Amino acid sequence: MAAVGTEARGAWCVPCLVSLDTLQELCRKEKLTCKSIGITKRNLNNYEVEYLCDYKVVKDMEYYLVKWKGWPDSTNTWEPLQNLKCPLLLQQFSNDKHNYLSLVITSEEAERRGQLYDNKGITYLFDLDYESDEFTVDAARYGNVSHFVNHSCDPNLQVFNVFIDNLDTRLPRIALFSTRTIYAGEELTFDYQMKGSGDISSDSLDHSPAKKRVRTVCKCGAVTCRGYLN
Repeated sequence: MAAVGTEARGAWCVPCLVSLDTLQELCRKEKLTCKSIGITKRNLNNYEVEYLCDYKVVKDMEYYLVKWKGWPDSTNTWEPLQNLKCPLLLQQFSNDKHNYLSLVITSEEAERRGQLYDNKGITYLFDLDYESDEFTVDAARYGNVSHFVNHSCDPNLQVFNVFIDNLDTRLPRIALFSTRTIYAGEELTFDYQMKGSGDISSDSLDHSPAKKRVRTVCKCGAVTCRGYLN
């Protein structure tokens, strides 16, 4: 039946599981047009802010790293604040400074990146498995100050799922809350295995997505140190 339908249309059609955004990015990268996914000669070179990835100040000027909608990450650019006409995204970015900020990727992509990161000895993958296990956040390239919060077997922070302007249980925001009094100058830490009073399972933070990999020695120095990060 598929062959008959194909002949009637005069072209082959292949089912594709790639997301629309990914297809649009591929088209723009290769300078191709495709009406079926909304890429035409008129909008092939259009630039619309999808989200803001990072922030910096250079010579008293504020800059934001912009992810352009429908364009691959390789085309992200630093833009001065005065060039941006997206007040809602700017406000959201400001709010996100208090969350574990990163790129949202599929679990399949996280598995692929995890293999690469393991070879380099660094990874910042965080599973969003509040209800399902479809997405992971990756803070290896983009993130905020939470990117630098280290592990401890006796932490002073706990990770919780929170929902702000979003009711999609597949995409919670990752927030860090104190579990006790934190004194000035004390390092902020949380348990990468997430054991404690939080509402996320102990497998939620998997700095190595594949479950069977070389164990990483823990050097947190806590009296209750388990000896390993995973």
